[in-house]
Amino acid sequence: MNIQGVVKMYSRDKWAWIFIPTIILFSVFLLNIIVSLLISSDEQMYTGGVSYIFFYMLVMGIVVVVQTFPYAIGMSIRRTDYFFGTVVMGVAVNILYGIMLVLLSAIENATNGWGGLLHFFHFPYLNDGTLLEQLIIYIILLINLFFNGLLISSTSRRFGAKGLVIAIISVLLISSVAALLVTYYGVWTNIFHWFAKYTAIQIAYWLILPTIIYMTLSYVLLKRATV
Repeated sequence: MNIQGVVKMYSRDKWAWIFIPTIILFSVFLLNIIVSLLISSDEQMYTGGVSYIFFYMLVMGIVVVVQTFPYAIGMSIRRTDYFFGTVVMGVAVNILYGIMLVLLSAIENATNGWGGLLHFFHFPYLNDGTLLEQLIIYIILLINLFFNGLLISSTSRRFGAKGLVIAIISVLLISSVAALLVTYYGVWTNIFHWFAKYTAIQIAYWLILPTIIYMTLSYVLLKRATV
């Protein structure tokens, strides 16, 4: 089975890739619309419901290896084909979600929050650029999270649960030390001001490098992972 065969394998599971996340997202969205229409207020209503789809992609990146890697290797699929088939599927699905989010954001903005001043898909700063820039932002964020999840699962597949725990603890320790140093030297304000100088699309571009790193490490780990 080649890369196309791996993509075909994934495409059979439309529930996990398309139906479940879409149904849940729009269920949360519908609930938010009802609440916004029932509340008689002139204030803008901001919710974080759309963040669900981003966290789902992180989880999907983790789950996909657990569910399909042993089966794929058992079907004599080359690890290289499995990895690049996963890349193709992950990128394609997230491009579709990016397009969906941009269109819904544009409609929400045009209808003044669906008539209830609701901000579910459209937010200041994130959606300040052109439609193309917004699309790029969404795609980069979604793909970054997907391959972050893939790296987590690939680490577990290569080194086992203990190796994954050690890796997570190491990351948490490094992050904690960095946060403590930043707090000690009182530079949080300077960091926030530095980020404020850049647009959302510029910050999104910075995520391309770590995304490539996630992909590269996942490939190396899966090449050496046991079934």
